Amino acid sequence: MKEWIQVVQQGSIYLQSTLLLRHGFKHAFFTKKVSCRNPKDLVKLISTNPSIHFLSQVHSNKVIHASRTNKKEVIKADSLISDKDSQSLWIYTADCIPILIGDSETGHTAAIHSGWKGLVQRIIKKTIEKIELNGCSRKNILVALGPAISGFNYQVDQEIISNLYESMDKGHHIDRKDFYNYMDYINCIKHARYPHKYLLDIRKVAKEQFLVEGICSNQISINSNCTFGDSKLFESWRRDHSSSRQWSFIESRNLISKTT
Repeated sequence: MKEWIQVVQQGSIYLQSTLLLRHGFKHAFFTKKVSCRNPKDLVKLISTNPSIHFLSQVHSNKVIHASRTNKKEVIKADSLISDKDSQSLWIYTADCIPILIGDSETGHTAAIHSGWKGLVQRIIKKTIEKIELNGCSRKNILVALGPAISGFNYQVDQEIISNLYESMDKGHHIDRKDFYNYMDYINCIKHARYPHKYLLDIRKVAKEQFLVEGICSNQISINSNCTFGDSKLFESWRRDHSSSRQWSFIESRNLISKTT
C-alpha cells in the first residue's frame, strides 16, 4: 500500500497519509488549488460538521487545547491539541512542515506548524508531553509530516544547524565537529556551494526529534513533496515571497480519556 495518496475532488487536490487513514483519522494536506478557500468550506470535502479550530501562527513553541480557540480573539501559538470529540485542528503552511498527529487508541489528535524555529524551540517535545496529559501514550502516537521545502532547496547558515543539534538533547558543551558529523549521519544536512552554508532537510530533523522522544520509525510517515520545487501544487514563501499558504487538518475521533 502507498504511504501517501493524492485525491482530486470537486476541483480540489489534497494529500492523505495512509498511516492515519488506516486508523480512522479524517485529515488532509490541501494544495494551492484551494488556498483561497477557508476551513469551513474545505472540511465539507472530508467530514460532516466538526468544530473548527485554528491559530495565529508565530513560529513559537506554544501548545494550545482546541477548546481555547472558541474565543473571539485568535490565539498566537503553533500547536493545537484536541480535548473533545470531532474537533478539526487546522494549520497553514508554505515551506514549513505541517505535522498531523493521532493517537490510535484514544482518538486524540494534534496539529503542529513548524519550521526550523519551532524545531529549535522543541515544539514537538512540548506537544507530545501535553497530549500525554490527555491520556495518550507514545507507543500509540502516529505522525504524518506533510509537504514542506526539501533539503535540496533550503539553504541555511551554520548557526541554525548548531541550534538544531542542541534541540535534540545532544549536550550543552558542543564540539562543532560532533554536531556536523551527527547531522550528516542522520542525513539532515549537506554542504552548500557557499562557505558556512548548508542544505537543511527540516522534515528529517523533525523525524529525528520524534525518534528522540521514543516514537518509532514505523509510527512516522514522511511526505516527499517539495513546496519550493512544485509550483503547480504548492505555495512557497522562499520561491515567491507570497503570503499565500495551504491548509492542513486532522479531526479527533471517539475520544477515550485515560486520565481519570
